[in-house]
Amino acid sequence: MLGRTRRTSRLDVGLAIVFAGLAYLVWSLIAGGSRELVQTFIASAAEFQMTLPTITRAVKIFFVDAGFVIDLVGLAWLIASMALVLVASRQKISISWAWVCAVCQAFVAGLGAVLVGTAVYAPHAMTARGEDVDPSIFERVSQISLPVIVSLAVVIWLTFVVWLLVERSRWSRRGPTLRDGLRTNVFKS
Repeated sequence: MLGRTRRTSRLDVGLAIVFAGLAYLVWSLIAGGSRELVQTFIASAAEFQMTLPTITRAVKIFFVDAGFVIDLVGLAWLIASMALVLVASRQKISISWAWVCAVCQAFVAGLGAVLVGTAVYAPHAMTARGEDVDPSIFERVSQISLPVIVSLAVVIWLTFVVWLLVERSRWSRRGPTLRDGLRTNVFKS
């Protein structure tokens, strides 16, 4: 199915847009939940003065300290999925590429959740020495990056949907446009 190009319908484009948004939602929920889980685990280990195993420290660096990078990668992946939807809506490639991109985003997010779960809930996760818990600058940036990036992603997604609707109404003169609805309902003149 990925090799052949058939006429991409409006339904195909709409479903691909919705699924790209849902895949990003899965990404952001897993990223935020994983970050919170690792931070809670580290605070708990510090409270009981226990040392962290190597895998947990590595996951902390990747998901907490560099968490803003994960947020930016999720946003870039959403934009890539939307770009593939746009190219497919112009009949250049198959819409399946946009679906594959979104599915891969959800799969990678799931693998990240498995990695965090393994690091946090490993039976040998805590031993008897303490570790400091002063948050680094990157950890502080990661704490505020997810809400900002999710808001930006929602704005990009909505802008893309409205832009495609306006473009569709411009090409197809069979029905009322988005501007017609605004003119009759909002600006009664």
